[in-house]
Amino acid sequence: MKIANLFAFVLLLAISSTSNAALILCGSSERVAALGEATDCVTGSGNPGISDINTGFASTTGWSSEGELTGDGSNGFLSASLSIGSWGSSNIAGNWGIDSSFWDSYDQAVISIHVGNGGGTPDYFAWLIGDGETSGVWFYTKLSGGGGGLSNIKLWGADQPVPEPAIIGLFGLGLLGIGFARRKKT
Repeated sequence: MKIANLFAFVLLLAISSTSNAALILCGSSERVAALGEATDCVTGSGNPGISDINTGFASTTGWSSEGELTGDGSNGFLSASLSIGSWGSSNIAGNWGIDSSFWDSYDQAVISIHVGNGGGTPDYFAWLIGDGETSGVWFYTKLSGGGGGLSNIKLWGADQPVPEPAIIGLFGLGLLGIGFARRKKT
């Protein structure tokens, strides 16, 4: 019966959504969640911190927190709203958004949701967002166990690696050397 409810819930989400993107689903027999416009998902215990995101998703520069919500609205680069259910409960669905200017500073994004500590696993879900994506849908449902109401949604960003000035200088000298060598041949 619980699985039938989950499929009905996913179908309702798909019908109510304007996005045609596939959802990345992850979780356990106790809790599942999905997020559209994502490429990967990890889960864990507790409220995710930077070390959890660094462990779950590789980045050359490390991750930083770029917004957190505990209700509908926006904070920093992140916006979220629920279309089914309410904050603090389970069996919810909604929309997420990332301000397009986020991608001017970062080349990777992760969105995580925390659904309460204890009483079930996992406590959080985190998805790697596709390059340049600015919006999508998501859902969360508790299949069994205790606790598990939506606590927060967070946005994480990984800095774009900035070339060292010395590397840029060496590249420029290399181009000049090629130009001089070419000129000398003619």
